[in-house]
This record gives sequence, structure tokens and C-alpha cells, in this order.
Amino acid sequence: MALYPFTTAALTSLTAAGTTQSLKVNAQAVSFQVTVSSIGTNVVLRFEGSLDGTNFANLDENANDTTITADGTTIYSLSGTPVEHVRVRLVSLDGGTPTVATVVGAL
Repeated sequence: MALYPFTTAALTSLTAAGTTQSLKVNAQAVSFQVTVSSIGTNVVLRFEGSLDGTNFANLDENANDTTITADGTTIYSLSGTPVEHVRVRLVSLDGGTPTVATVVGAL
């Protein structure tokens, strides 16, 4: 699947630690719309990018993960970081039976 030019696509939902499928975006600006439901205490996410579709790294400039502590929808935007592929990693969850659904937009 590819996104050219700006459009959106849903990634696989996560209910346990692991990663979504990767999405080819070929973009310098990417937004992740994350919706979390049935959260217990928190979920920890990592937004990852790749130049080759095989080797992924944290897109946060300080290599920090993102902790979400309540149900709801939030958008995380990154620009000036050219990548070919993106995905989301559910690093950990604490309590509840959360579902993490993500829609990606790229330009």
C-alpha cells in the first residue's frame, strides 16, 4: 500500500505488544491519529520510520516513547524527517484490555 500525494490509511489495530504493518509513505511530513479505548493505566507507543522497509527506528528526535494514560484520540505530527515507511509499535500496556487504532496521513 502506498500514499501519494497526501491521503490517509488505517494501520492494523494493536491489542498486545508488537507492531502494526508498515505503510509506504515516501514523505517528509507524517501524522499519526491514535485512538485508544479500554485503557487500564497506560499504553506506551513508539512511532517508527524506515528508509528501506526492513530496518525501523524511533522517529522521535530524542528516541523517546509516547505514553498515553486515557481513552481518546490524539494526533502526533512529525515533519522534516524524510522516510519511506512508517509503523507504530505498542511497547507496553499496563492494565485493562486496550485497543490502539491508528490512521496515518502523509505529505
